[in-house]
Amino acid sequence: MRKAIVLAGLIAAAPLLSGCIIADVAGAAVGVTGAVVGGAVDLVTTSPQEQQGHDNERLRKENEELRRQQGQNK
Repeated sequence: MRKAIVLAGLIAAAPLLSGCIIADVAGAAVGVTGAVVGGAVDLVTTSPQEQQGHDNERLRKENEELRRQQGQNK
């Protein structure tokens, strides 16, 4: 008899628990969307100093790759 009461309680609580899970998933989706939009806004609003730093880093990597390729061609 006790098992039947516990089982009935779990079945009755299932819709309530599923709502919590759905709310958590929806909250996570909103968080991910916010991160993507925030990243896009950050890319658009890069300061000149930040852009110069990114360009310098890109050029440094390209120079390293060219040196590596030249060393292999010898």
